[in-house]
Amino acid sequence: MGLFSRNKDEASPVIDLREPERSKPVWGSPVPCPECSGRGYLDHIDPFREVMFIHCTDCYAKYEMTRGEMTPVVTSTQAFTT
Repeated sequence: MGLFSRNKDEASPVIDLREPERSKPVWGSPVPCPECSGRGYLDHIDPFREVMFIHCTDCYAKYEMTRGEMTPVVTSTQAFTT
């Protein structure tokens, strides 16, 4: 019997190599660049105006994102549909 013996009857685990589904952006986290879809870097958050100031690490573009742009607006017809 070996030191690290393993049962031969066990099936090997399945490894999923697919890309994970992208999560929706959350307020306070950097969002992808609107120009090149590169990685955004969060510079500053203005909590009173609810604006995030972000720049792209690939193309160096500077852009802003408000909290209102991140949360979808629910209209009265969408809220009560079944």
